[in-house]
Amino acid sequence: MGSPARGTRASRVGRAVRALAAASVACATMVACATVPMTGPVVPGDGGDTPSDPYGGYVRLLPAGPQEGVGPEGLVGGFLKDMGSFEEDHKAARSYMFPALSDEWSPDGSVRVFGDLDAVGLETDVAADGLTATVRMRSSLVATIDDSGKYVQSDPGHLLEVPFELAREGGDPEGEWRIENMPDELILSQLDVERTHRPFNLYYFNPGSTALVPDPVYLPVSNDALAERLLNKLVAGPTDWLAPAVDSAFPEGIVPDVEIDAETAVIRVDGVGQIDEFEMAAQVAWTLRQLPEVEEFTLVVNGDEVSFPDSDGESDERPRPASDYWSGVSPSAISAGIRAYFTHEGQLWSAADWGADTIGDAERVPGPLGAGDVQLERFAVSVDESTIAGITVGGGEVVTSLASPGAEVSEVLSDGTFTSVSWDVNGDLWVTEQTSDPEEESEEESGEDEPAEDEPAQDEPATDTDPAPEPGTTDLWLLRDGDEVVRVDISDLRDRSLVDFQISRDGTRAAVVTEVDGETSLQVGRVVSDSDGRVSVGSFITLGRELDEVTDITWRSSDQLAVLGNREGGTGQAFLVSLDGGTPASSAGTPVPGMVNISGAPGQPLVAGSDDGNIWITTDRLNWQKVVEGGSPTFPG
Repeated sequence: MGSPARGTRASRVGRAVRALAAASVACATMVACATVPMTGPVVPGDGGDTPSDPYGGYVRLLPAGPQEGVGPEGLVGGFLKDMGSFEEDHKAARSYMFPALSDEWSPDGSVRVFGDLDAVGLETDVAADGLTATVRMRSSLVATIDDSGKYVQSDPGHLLEVPFELAREGGDPEGEWRIENMPDELILSQLDVERTHRPFNLYYFNPGSTALVPDPVYLPVSNDALAERLLNKLVAGPTDWLAPAVDSAFPEGIVPDVEIDAETAVIRVDGVGQIDEFEMAAQVAWTLRQLPEVEEFTLVVNGDEVSFPDSDGESDERPRPASDYWSGVSPSAISAGIRAYFTHEGQLWSAADWGADTIGDAERVPGPLGAGDVQLERFAVSVDESTIAGITVGGGEVVTSLASPGAEVSEVLSDGTFTSVSWDVNGDLWVTEQTSDPEEESEEESGEDEPAEDEPAQDEPATDTDPAPEPGTTDLWLLRDGDEVVRVDISDLRDRSLVDFQISRDGTRAAVVTEVDGETSLQVGRVVSDSDGRVSVGSFITLGRELDEVTDITWRSSDQLAVLGNREGGTGQAFLVSLDGGTPASSAGTPVPGMVNISGAPGQPLVAGSDDGNIWITTDRLNWQKVVEGGSPTFPG
């Protein structure tokens, strides 16, 4: 291993080793007897689960509409209750309005989500003549869904206030109250959203088109046009949040003609120039495979049907969305049959066939890191499993080595305090570094309390018991194109401590754990690169607000995280957190005392390391089994 460089941080950068990467269910019922589930089903992405029916759990509401003789407050209360009916273009909600407003009211899909209907406050101000009134609704704002379908949880304590202007019919003091003015959007309770909406993914490409990236949206499933709406949203482009990080094969401004006939979808796009037809169809295929009723599709470009040989359809022009033909750009960004890696007695090992209570084919990783020639505190394996990156004991250096016999160890960063490493599908390595003020740096360079270079690494991973770094004292480095090292802009995090960082395998998003005043937060930010090569990670969105003391994170799939934490001060355990923003975090199995790190990958069990030097797995999301002695289990990425 080369000797550490000295001087400025720029001079501490060594040579980087680049990886070799390349039918609606409708249950008619009256509102009085409707059963509302606490949560809607999760539509899985590339996590390896059996797909669920996106229409399952939806219950039609056929409300009676406004009751005779109710006052302004009662009318608005009934309106909020009946707005959860989507039947016949919100016929029930329109029945509370004057005809002019009913004709003009055109909700665009955006929703303001409030908590509990029983907790809504209604403040009424009736005019002196008794003919008009204003009713102000006040409640906690749980979340918003914008017109693109993006679901964003609100900060705790955020207030929702909506005015409704009412008048009596015919200007008659005895006439019924009706709404004559209100916002042009839906205002739904959290239970109504869980009953009527489902999370879906739209799929776009990462820069370089090496993997598809899910863009979660919430859409109502209450009518028969779901496939058309999903495809129209896909072609219209990604949500504002994800758009700067991804690309689409569909040119901007294109309006498709979408037809659904029995089990086949036909997507026609005209007026386009040179396009990548495979990429366009791959976006369609991965989006449509969430809908069980669509088994084939036809893509027509400028009047010509596009042929996709070997795509498993009845003909080349009618490919199947679920065909393996599209697997080369899978959102998982990894191949089937990947191995899991772990440490044992200072050496790196890998294994396949992780079963319910055992593992098979365990062997040391070829090369110097597998032999333990260099002791690592943390490590990560490239997505194609060709290269290992690690942080040496003490955190002072980042090294890489090919996972092959006779390989050498190369130092790529040195003279720092490095805290995490992770890879994306493009072979780019992401490294976090905890920085110090000049006095602290001077003390570190004196060599006091530094571990010996040959100090054996322990099987147990770091337990994250050290104090969180001060806000603004973490740098993020991107090592790409073999030699190029880029300092990444993470200024959006300067007001909080960065505790953990994990890049998504597709390279477009980053999951982080931050800390402010002793409280941790799980967040996801987008990765944006400009034409000059500058890179930033920002626009962070908070997920899993119900979780406390989050200590470790991993990308289980492209649209789901696995995290260690607890809920409402309970026992620490593993949770699955969807990126859609609205699905509550779910338990990943019975708590195991002392879990300190976790890892997952599409189609693979969850693996975790405990502080007593053991590795655990769960294949059923119910129970964890101890399978081998070791530490820091991780899948590629």
